[in-house]
Amino acid sequence: GASEATQGDIVSTAMVAYANGDQVLFVDQETQTPYIPTEIDDATIIVDGQQTDEEALVAGNIVQVTGNGIMLESYPGQYPGITKVEDTVFAAPDQSQVPVGSLSYKTDQADTSVVLNPYEFDWQWQTEDGQTSTSQVDGFAADGSGALNETVIDARIPSGVDAFAAFSVNPTSVEIERQPLVKGDTAKVDPQADGEDVPYTLGDDGTTALRIEPNYLYEIKATFPQGEAEYAFYTVS
Repeated sequence: GASEATQGDIVSTAMVAYANGDQVLFVDQETQTPYIPTEIDDATIIVDGQQTDEEALVAGNIVQVTGNGIMLESYPGQYPGITKVEDTVFAAPDQSQVPVGSLSYKTDQADTSVVLNPYEFDWQWQTEDGQTSTSQVDGFAADGSGALNETVIDARIPSGVDAFAAFSVNPTSVEIERQPLVKGDTAKVDPQADGEDVPYTLGDDGTTALRIEPNYLYEIKATFPQGEAEYAFYTVS
């Protein structure tokens, strides 16, 4: 089986972390780095041996990604040069992988989706030999002075909008809090201000609907069958 990849093509393995129509997020399996396949509708997509489109990609599946290997320096990375995505093996989601999320919202200007990466989690799963493994990361969305953790993503909104948070594994429950930001050159939380609970609805499909307003840090604590994880984003107008 000689590889049909032509000179200069790079083949890598990724997990589909999030898939909702044309909003797709991959996580590189070697580096665990999330990235967005930005021109995926131009790529050849093969699932179960059949050529199809990005709608057929399922979160948790492992895919072979062929492309030019050039990742744009953004966060998460963007990979426009993908020529082929092949879902080679149907695999159950890796139980040890803490879910990745995505926050989607619509403004007058654009439909936007940003990635939510966990900054804190407490996770446990069964290994193949029946042992229980655990992994824990302690983190913060903002430190004592109000400075934001670099994993906290900026969701720019001109005014209050309806938003939806979805995860690569459906949460069993969520809690959402927000804290006001201080006006200034860089986004910071007001360390003196109290957090307040944000109302939301958790749908049957695992999607959380909430209303977001400008100039807050939002923290989502999600409980999953394997444990808990916390995600955050901030809104500047």
